[in-house]
Amino acid sequence: MTTRRFRFFQWNDLHVRDRDVAGRTGGYPQCNEKAAWLATAARGEVPGIEPPDFIASVGDLICGETADYGDDFRFLQRHILAGLGPPVLPCVGNHENRQGEGVAELNSAYDAWHGAGWHNYLYIVGGIAFVVVDSSGAHRTADDVTAARTAFVRRALEHTAGMPVMLLSHVPLVAMRAEEALKASFGFSSWKIVDPSLLDLVTEHAGRIIAVLCGHIHITGLQVVTGVHHIMPSGTAGYPADFASFDVYADRIEVAMHRPPALIIGDSSAGNIHGARRHGVDYTDSDHTTHESYLSGHPAERHCTIPLVGARRPAAGASCAIEVFHESGAGNWCRVEPPV
Repeated sequence: MTTRRFRFFQWNDLHVRDRDVAGRTGGYPQCNEKAAWLATAARGEVPGIEPPDFIASVGDLICGETADYGDDFRFLQRHILAGLGPPVLPCVGNHENRQGEGVAELNSAYDAWHGAGWHNYLYIVGGIAFVVVDSSGAHRTADDVTAARTAFVRRALEHTAGMPVMLLSHVPLVAMRAEEALKASFGFSSWKIVDPSLLDLVTEHAGRIIAVLCGHIHITGLQVVTGVHHIMPSGTAGYPADFASFDVYADRIEVAMHRPPALIIGDSSAGNIHGARRHGVDYTDSDHTTHESYLSGHPAERHCTIPLVGARRPAAGASCAIEVFHESGAGNWCRVEPPV
């Protein structure tokens, strides 16, 4: 048995909401309470869940939809991130910029909070490159914005040539349930990224891409396409309120889903956007013949082992310190400090 090299959590779709903003509704039921439980798990205070070395955000940590999205960012900092310990590496989701990929004015709150350069960037841990891409405009057909998105990932792959890669995208690249059921149960055009060019690039480099980590859909799923694991926890805002842990070894990655206790989740139907409360029917598909499995995934989707072989195997002895790189211009990479 090899020794674990590092451990990280995937957080997405917390939809934390400052309920004290005048005129706001409560948002997803228990969203703040579930996110607070998530923070206790990250601090190592939940029995049976080891704390991580860092947290990989995959977007929508806040709910947004206010005149000043900073209200939710400030709430997130005060009530979830303060005193957390492990650093959180950000990724923009559509609720953090109103689907405003490439639109400066819609990203002002996100940029003011995180600083410049945290939309498309990469970090390296243990010889694995984590490429973070802004897919908040996933509904867009091919245009200059989607071309810039794919071009960034191509440059990141070139910069990390020889390294295995994890791609972090808020919106999935592939259908995470049977397509027709998912279109109906999700109800929005962004059930996956519409422009296929990023998926084409992943397919082109599939031999070294370990996984695509995604969220957005609010269900827990796993798809393996051309050997690449597409991994999606539901996120804690709705139901089943999952987050994922990744234990990285020299030869494999162990992935597991976790959820808060039922007492914190509360009414499982209240935050379920794929079921009868919203649609009048509890959706299923050919591989998920119960609604619970449609939402939560099968056991093999809730725990899996990813072998690290060939080009997906990181260099032995690579440092497990977090090294973050931003572009100062296309192809000009500079190292910056990780978030505190």
